[in-house]
Amino acid sequence: MRLLRKHFKLQLVFEMFYTKSIVLSIAVTIALSLIGRSVSDVSMGRNLEESARAFSAAEAGIEEALRANTQAINTSYTPGAGYTSNIAVIGDTTGVYTLPTITIGQADTVWLVGHTALNAIDESSYYQNATIDICWVHSTPTPALEVAIYYKSGVSYLVTRGAYDPDVATRPANNFSTVTDYDNVSGGCGAMTDVYRQTVTIPTGVGIIPLFMRIRPYYGNATVTVTPLGGEKLPKQGLEVSSVGCTQITASGCTEGGVTRKIVVRRQYAGPATVFDYSVFSQGSLVH
Repeated sequence: MRLLRKHFKLQLVFEMFYTKSIVLSIAVTIALSLIGRSVSDVSMGRNLEESARAFSAAEAGIEEALRANTQAINTSYTPGAGYTSNIAVIGDTTGVYTLPTITIGQADTVWLVGHTALNAIDESSYYQNATIDICWVHSTPTPALEVAIYYKSGVSYLVTRGAYDPDVATRPANNFSTVTDYDNVSGGCGAMTDVYRQTVTIPTGVGIIPLFMRIRPYYGNATVTVTPLGGEKLPKQGLEVSSVGCTQITASGCTEGGVTRKIVVRRQYAGPATVFDYSVFSQGSLVH
């Protein structure tokens, strides 16, 4: 009887010890999990804070480059953080010029005339070849393009328009023209592939100055590339300003261990509002 009681007490002690061990293990596991999560949250919060500092430094580089029209190298912004900015010309080359994707209902401008240092139109410098290539990427639905060319003839401002649709199914209804090349087999636009190509005629002649093209897509968004022909340069379209901000910078540049972020801003020359593509006011004569 005594042995049975002793055995029962030992079993009870063992069960209590086992239960306490399980509870303790669960508590330790929960505690470690909370500690790990807290460490992770702190690390994430720190990364977000460092990322915000890097973005802030990059934004400061963009603002300063646009304000002063100068680029900076390894410039301090706040203690430990800084930026490097760069200014590149858009256009002013015989090579291809790819526009940001144009969405349906929007239009983008390609300048055919130069600009002064004060961003005013410079009629002494303009695109002088009689043709220019426009290519746009194959996509679904198939985008069609309207191209309006604004130009000056003497003292009159005029516009000529063309509309081009690669899709044989929609052309009968819209009366658009077919394209020059469905698959760019001739190798235009820098030998791009999977693009439609249209060679557009530019008004030329004595006293004629082409000003700008307005490109508008229909049926689908369009990624458009413009290529000057005849060895002509496409006039300067504006500036592309990039800035790299980092949280650890020295005179030699961003150092390892810090957070780095980059911002790119395209500052193109402003064109007339697109609402004026279909309504023009003139105090004198109006020619279309």
